[in-house]
Amino acid sequence: MRQPQPPDPQQTAYGRESGRYATRARKRGPWRVVFLLALAVLVASLGALAYIGFTYWSGQRAYDDIASANLTVPEDAASATLADFSVDWDALRAVNPDVVGWVYVPGIGVNYPIVHRDHDDSYYLNHTFGGDTTGQFGAEFGCIMLSGENGGDFTDEVNVVYGHNMANGSMFAPFAGFTDPSVFNAHRTIYVLTPAGNFRLSTFAVDRIAGSDTTVVVPSQTPDELAAYVQKRMDDSLVTPDPAPRPASEIAQVFAFSTCDNAQDTYRFVTFAEVVEYLPAGGTASLNGSNVAGGAAALSSGGAGSEGGADAVSPDDVSDISNMAEERVS
Repeated sequence: MRQPQPPDPQQTAYGRESGRYATRARKRGPWRVVFLLALAVLVASLGALAYIGFTYWSGQRAYDDIASANLTVPEDAASATLADFSVDWDALRAVNPDVVGWVYVPGIGVNYPIVHRDHDDSYYLNHTFGGDTTGQFGAEFGCIMLSGENGGDFTDEVNVVYGHNMANGSMFAPFAGFTDPSVFNAHRTIYVLTPAGNFRLSTFAVDRIAGSDTTVVVPSQTPDELAAYVQKRMDDSLVTPDPAPRPASEIAQVFAFSTCDNAQDTYRFVTFAEVVEYLPAGGTASLNGSNVAGGAAALSSGGAGSEGGADAVSPDDVSDISNMAEERVS
């Protein structure tokens, strides 16, 4: 009878090693899948962050290019006159016929064209000056826009301008920083340039207002209504202007610059400014302290016997408007 052979030690060891390897492979299998899935998620996340970063860079770069090609700003804005600012309106209209103005705030990076569509405050929330949009993914710059409830010529008593509060500090994000009194008082001057003429503004209040509030966008007001409107904004202000602005009863035209409170998107930070100087296009003398744009538009549209549009204000008209402005202030 054949006796059974004893097991070969090498084969036995090999078998044990093979079994352990197979067991380890089975154990590693699920973790390998998890690792590969995690790696795929990481790569996708990094790609998404890179894309978002690119949309922030490209969005601001596009506006920087528009500014460098179409806006002339004096090197020393503090000592500049309104005549030192100029915009190539024809070139801008060739890109976007909805352009109605330009907003520039020295020292904080606010330097953008302003667009306007009658009764439409939605389109430019997600369309840039050139008409681009990133859809629902990426940095959506939109465009700085004058409220659709305003006329497009900046002659209303209250002109409301909207802009996004971007995470990279661009568009109207700097206005959110005006809740800091030191920042607010260091940047009181705002310039709004238009085809009809250039404005120099001085801020007098920053309010935090619910997005559903309907008391801010009230374009046309009587002098008494406007005085009450301005006083309300002053009373609710988060900061105290230094130096103090003129009394509410002496302010005849207001600009409001509105942006989101990103901490609570249902609220808005609104910076209010009064018109302190206006230079009509083609004029040689500035007008001070009143709704001078409205007066210029009235004269140039025929209200004082002249002809032509707001761009056609002559030096003779400027003298008449100056007298009218002084009468209204006094």
